[in-house]
Amino acid sequence: MYRVLIVDDEMPALRFVTSIIEQFARNFQVVGTATSAEQGLKFLQQHAIDLLITDISMHGMNGIELAQAVRAMQPGIHIVIISGFGEFEYAQGAIQAGVDDYLLKPVSISKMTAILQSVEKKLDAENSDMAATILPAIACGQPWSREEAAQLYQCNSFRFALIRWGNLDMNLPKTLGATSLIKPRDEHFQVLRGRDDDEHILIAPEGTMEEFLSNLSVYMTRPGNLPTWTAIYTPSARELESLPAFIEWALTLLYRKAVIGRHQIIQFAGGSPTEDRIRLPAADLKQLTYFISMSKYRMIKEYFFTLAASWEKEQMPQRQVWHMGRQIIHQTASAYQPVGSQLEEMLNDFNDIIRCAGSYGDLMSGLYTLLFDSGSIRDRKLSTQELYDYAVQYIEENYAQPLSMQSVCDEIGISQTYLSRLFRKYSDTTFNAFLTRCRMEAAMKLLREKPDLLLRDVAACVGYDDSSYFTKVFHQYTGKTPSQFTAE
Repeated sequence: MYRVLIVDDEMPALRFVTSIIEQFARNFQVVGTATSAEQGLKFLQQHAIDLLITDISMHGMNGIELAQAVRAMQPGIHIVIISGFGEFEYAQGAIQAGVDDYLLKPVSISKMTAILQSVEKKLDAENSDMAATILPAIACGQPWSREEAAQLYQCNSFRFALIRWGNLDMNLPKTLGATSLIKPRDEHFQVLRGRDDDEHILIAPEGTMEEFLSNLSVYMTRPGNLPTWTAIYTPSARELESLPAFIEWALTLLYRKAVIGRHQIIQFAGGSPTEDRIRLPAADLKQLTYFISMSKYRMIKEYFFTLAASWEKEQMPQRQVWHMGRQIIHQTASAYQPVGSQLEEMLNDFNDIIRCAGSYGDLMSGLYTLLFDSGSIRDRKLSTQELYDYAVQYIEENYAQPLSMQSVCDEIGISQTYLSRLFRKYSDTTFNAFLTRCRMEAAMKLLREKPDLLLRDVAACVGYDDSSYFTKVFHQYTGKTPSQFTAE
């Protein structure tokens, strides 16, 4: 809500302008009124205001003098002058005072709402630029201006959340070294980028817990039907300066609580969560060595899937599974020369497998293929680069069809896990993100070349049966609705 002060020595005019704002400008709030410039100036000395609306002709100090005095006190304030006088000197004085607009009485509702919309756009842009500087600095523990933060935010208390879509990427740094504000702004949250595009930090002004959790749940489901996502939130409102401490502990909690194939919303209570690293029993590893030495691959596979079933049942955290998976790779390398000769490559490939797996069964299937399946993809005639190029070409030629990851995998002859690894390796993106990009670029081209084409036809041409869902995805991708994009 943008804060408005109205100054006019005529009560009917003051009440009329107030009613226009209350009825037609939902993002503005009248926080004060004054019947003289002196009274308005006193109010402005005690409160930060986004918009001053003032009459010119008043007893004592006039509106132009008030505007000039206020501009010196609050340089970023926006000012609209209202007057019954249309003489040139008043308009000239308003220009010299740096006002946003000049409106003659009687005030027209349509003209006033148009002016408020113009001011709102300016305020949105200014606040977005300010937030883009302040919030990343706060999040990363760098110096920031408390005065600018107070100007930007009306409240002192906020709720935070850190969310992770998909599995952990074990190659990411364990702390947030840099971030940026994500635009366009969400309706309920200010959003910062986490350590990669699959991680966001949400900041919401203090409100009810029910509303916060409801908005958080909606935000979490935006990417679609992912098998895994994790959210960590503060149950109580906190000062903005506590954001870096929350991020530090939330990341620690994320590593110790995230489970592959599970959706979680975790309450952050503070303090340091404890963790004891779980290791596979020595007897299990000895038995695995025996299976390998005797080429008992069926027994190895059974052991892998027994582990997966146990991890599923116990809801084993991903980080613990990552450590145990590396144990298996090292044990296999000591007993099986093909793995021992490619140990580092195998460990890196395992990071890709665990990042893309939809379940622990999927994970262990991928690990078995990586270590033992001589008919695996690495032994095919096509290189990984050629497979990726083929997948990209197939998507670009068929994006208008009802494509899915499985249908592309069936065409190429590889698993979903392996396709995900190819996209991560060669494009640092996901299958769904690449497919969306192909469809959105095609949609923008269609809208430019054929602006009169019906929206449902544009959606159908790029692979969407539901035009309303297409509009939602288009707005997320471009920051504009299709009609706004066409009108440019």
